[in-house]
Amino acid sequence: MSREILLGAEIDADAAKIYEAITTKEGLSSFWTSDSVAEPEVGTEARFGFTGAPVPLRMRVDTLEPNREVGWTCLGDFPNWSDTRVTWSLGAGEHAATRLFFRHVGFPDAQPEYEFASVSYTWAIVLERLKELAEKGTAQPALG
Repeated sequence: MSREILLGAEIDADAAKIYEAITTKEGLSSFWTSDSVAEPEVGTEARFGFTGAPVPLRMRVDTLEPNREVGWTCLGDFPNWSDTRVTWSLGAGEHAATRLFFRHVGFPDAQPEYEFASVSYTWAIVLERLKELAEKGTAQPALG
């Protein structure tokens, strides 16, 4: 058994705008961390640097379905993140909005509960910043 994070948000923007934000260096730098390197190409390695972290977080881009889904696998740089998977799924929401379902799965049951809860909280902040970017056109990175 493993732990999973599932978050959802209704975003008043079209899926193409959100998809671009989560697949490009410019987009990811706008809402997640300003130290982002990413290309919208399956098999590439995305890298995310954070102030105070001894190493950047590296993710392999596994899935790119334009305006529908983005999937990554963690390459193991952070404790308890090795081989965890992140999925951003986009679908139709109410009144022309887009529903975003975010999943981060594969955390070990042995991971300390507070650490897991902290990761969940941080992802919620990241999604809020993505929502700001998509709806208002500007956001500050959640982390940096």
